[in-house]
Amino acid sequence: MHDIAHLLRIHATPDRVYDAITTAAEIGQWWTRDTAIDAHLGGVGQFGFNGRRFVAQVVVEDLKPALCVRWRVTNAAWPANDIAFNLKADGRDTILLFAHRGWPRADEGFASATTRWGVYLLSLKRYLQTGTGTPHPDDSRALG
Repeated sequence: MHDIAHLLRIHATPDRVYDAITTAAEIGQWWTRDTAIDAHLGGVGQFGFNGRRFVAQVVVEDLKPALCVRWRVTNAAWPANDIAFNLKADGRDTILLFAHRGWPRADEGFASATTRWGVYLLSLKRYLQTGTGTPHPDDSRALG
């Protein structure tokens, strides 16, 4: 199995980063504007892209305020179904360790998802530090 992993330093508190990855209004500012999520343990979420031709459905598996968020993908959006955001305070910054685990092959789909997650996580960082991210469909500017 293969895992996507990204590590970012974000100039924002862990509480602020946690809010940005757990609420629909905030996720819509950095990942995709087509976002719905019930942010409690067992809650469900849907994230749509390209006029909902691609929709990721998740269940919230773990929530520890200012520490971690974990989703389990419940549809065939990706062949890997474990997405985790782990947060650690570092002075006035937050270290975010992101992982999308369980890819059966390091193929083109894995490579594409690795790149897209990188773009969206940088969008999260920009959103938290400047107030403006590049969520889908605005991500075309960032993806080139």
